[in-house]
Amino acid sequence: MSSEDRDRSPAGRFTYLAEKRVGKALAAIGSVAKLSDRKNYSYTDEQAEQIIEALEAAIAAVKSDFSKTAYKVASKFEFK
Repeated sequence: MSSEDRDRSPAGRFTYLAEKRVGKALAAIGSVAKLSDRKNYSYTDEQAEQIIEALEAAIAAVKSDFSKTAYKVASKFEFK
């Protein structure tokens, strides 16, 4: 697929944007994972569980969006 077709067709735009956005999401998750280093950070088990629950909810929303099932997830994370 030429770069011109990739930018114009719906499939090409999807591929281009998916590669960029998923790459950024994976990098962000890796950055969050670095917070687990107890040599550098102090956190409670409850805080860790809240982070994990927020990430799992976001993944569930992505799955839902791709399966066309309605699901709402918060776009902002804050500790309770």
